[in-house]
Amino acid sequence: MPKHLFFSLTLAVLVLAEPAARQQPPPTFRSGTQVVEIDVRVFDKDGRFVTGLTRDDFEVIEDGSPQPLQTFFFVDDPGPSVGSKPESDATPTVPPAVAAGPRPRQTWIFFFDLNHLTPGGGYDRARKAVEDFIRDRFRDGDVGGILAGDKMVNNRLTSVRQELLDGVKQVKPLGDSRSRGLELTREWPRLLNEEEAIRVARNEREDVKRASMRACQDDADMCPVAEAMVRQKGLRLGQEIHRASIATMGTINGLASGLAKMPGPKTVVFLSDGFVVQDIETTLRSVVGQIGRAGARVYAIDVRGLNRGGNAGIIDQFQVEDSMGPVTKFDAIADGPNSLAIDTGGMMIRNENNIGRALETIAADANRYYVLGFEPSNTKWDGKFRAIQVRVKRDGLRVRARKGYLALDPARMTVPQPIKR
Repeated sequence: MPKHLFFSLTLAVLVLAEPAARQQPPPTFRSGTQVVEIDVRVFDKDGRFVTGLTRDDFEVIEDGSPQPLQTFFFVDDPGPSVGSKPESDATPTVPPAVAAGPRPRQTWIFFFDLNHLTPGGGYDRARKAVEDFIRDRFRDGDVGGILAGDKMVNNRLTSVRQELLDGVKQVKPLGDSRSRGLELTREWPRLLNEEEAIRVARNEREDVKRASMRACQDDADMCPVAEAMVRQKGLRLGQEIHRASIATMGTINGLASGLAKMPGPKTVVFLSDGFVVQDIETTLRSVVGQIGRAGARVYAIDVRGLNRGGNAGIIDQFQVEDSMGPVTKFDAIADGPNSLAIDTGGMMIRNENNIGRALETIAADANRYYVLGFEPSNTKWDGKFRAIQVRVKRDGLRVRARKGYLALDPARMTVPQPIKR
């Protein structure tokens, strides 16, 4: 990611267009201090949110060591009712026993991952759903931003609803992802998907053999050079796929550095077809740590929905068939968004064509949670990733919280950190 872009993203999130009448006192969240705060959601065996828990019901472990809690409170803000209530917002199974904390100002970032969004049905549904959500669910006093590819629309966040709506209309798909998809699956020698391209680039023999036999069936005259052409194409496309994935993660990394300067909860809605992370897992972990230290969480929506047979955005695409039989069905393209979401305490929504309904689920989840704060016993701020685990001492309950953070000195928290390659 270019250095100038890294800093411009950080600066962009600091510029707020907010009428003076809507200014609010600072909420109770603390950013840039030595207290690490974790948003925690607890569910029963039926997936219903559990209220009524107390400080004594929780335990926080950092790198194997228990951490005493410094702060504890509960946020419960159902927001305006639009449509049906999500299932996860059902009647609690434990009677309320803790006073809810004040509703802090929320920050909403709608990130259109243009490196991995193909023009067509999924992209169009996503843009329309975000527009409807901002119009119907965006709250006075909250701030939001539209991130399109590597640029913040209007280069700032705003609490003006109409400005956000106009920003969504400015989001335009890139031709690169469409061209890469066409070349990948339609031009000889054809490959099944991005995952196969990565495996061919890694010279995995079984995948090279499958793709070569497919190429021979498509064009028998070219069979003598099929394997060489398959390897060449896999290597070139594999490099392009990795560059696109690293560019997306670099953008999120820069965004996290800017969000660290802002108080209150920060929700990043990540809209993407998905991206692969083979061979760049260390980069992903570094970005996840930055997001966690900034107090943000990612909710990822797979905009492909139920349309997984090829790319629904490519008109009349001929589906690649494999003469060697079916390969193991594993959607590696969802790996990147899934890790961003789960490891930051958010969630991944897939197999859902109704993106408006997905956003409603996110809104319900983002507005109800416990906040646990602790001062790490390890005061060595070495910039390394520290794993954290939240446990509930009651049986039969499931916890969702972020998996760790980068141990950055508070003075460095708002300075963009290079992601590890």
